[in-house]
Parts: sequence; structure tokens; C-alpha cells
Amino acid sequence: MPHIKLECTSNVEMNFQEFFKELAEQLIATSHASKMGIKCRVVPSDIYYIIDGNPNYKMVNLLFRLREGRSKETLANFSKIGITLLSKYLEEDIQAKRIIISTEIKELIKGQDITKNAIR
Repeated sequence: MPHIKLECTSNVEMNFQEFFKELAEQLIATSHASKMGIKCRVVPSDIYYIIDGNPNYKMVNLLFRLREGRSKETLANFSKIGITLLSKYLEEDIQAKRIIISTEIKELIKGQDITKNAIR
């Protein structure tokens, strides 16, 4: 863990691979995420409606799914790392006032959410 999903409108342009690399490095540096557990993906959407339907508006939501048990401070730090990196990679869109960025954390319940990692 964690599973990381970047949901965004299809008009978002950024270096997703570099973003995920930097995000993974920073999460691992906290000692609360293991390198072998990090899985990242982008889920773009062609169909969206933001505020008044302006097709130039964009949105990004960075969703962390983690096993339960981390402290609230750790979870808040993960969100802070995510929003800081999103702000860095999407600075031009933020300055132009055409994007909404957010983070979200979902804790997975031990025993209900099962993982089998065949890569190890």
C-alpha cells in the first residue's frame, strides 16, 4: 500500500510518470509507505462538467487508498505531499485559475480488503 489514483479531466497536461516518481519517493521518505506497495495510475475522463460547463476548466483529484492504522498526522502529511506536488506540476493552470485540485484518503479495513502481490 498505498494504491494511488489520479482522477482528472482529459484536458489535464502534465508529466504523470515524473509526478508519480516524485510522489513515491516522498511517500517512501516518510517511512510510512513501502516501495513495493506503491501502485499509481491515472484515470482521465472525457466527460465532465465543472462549475458552468466551461470546457477549459480542469480538475484533478489524488486518491490515496491505504491500509488502516496510520496516524492522522501521517495521513495529513500524505495529503500535504500530494497537494504540494500537484501544485508544482499544475502551477500554470493554477495561476490561470482554470483548475481545481484536491486530495482524498480512503482507509482500507484489514481482513476485508485483500491483496495478493505476485511481484515480490
